[in-house]
Amino acid sequence: MRLRFLTSQSGAVYPLSLVFFMSALTLISHMVLLYAIEYQTYDSLENVHRNATIQLLIEIGQNKIPE
Repeated sequence: MRLRFLTSQSGAVYPLSLVFFMSALTLISHMVLLYAIEYQTYDSLENVHRNATIQLLIEIGQNKIPE
């Protein structure tokens, strides 16, 4: 009985739409995860650069580095 429902044209739309929406959901969640990882990487690199700049300015202020 179930196979007859899936082989008819009106019944075949439901499994195909379910596969389409599940694959779209997987693709979107994968893209969001990649964006979050990229954002964290750039944020941590910016923090390191800011801290290095502050440290360099402190050393210049203490005249440890000749100009």
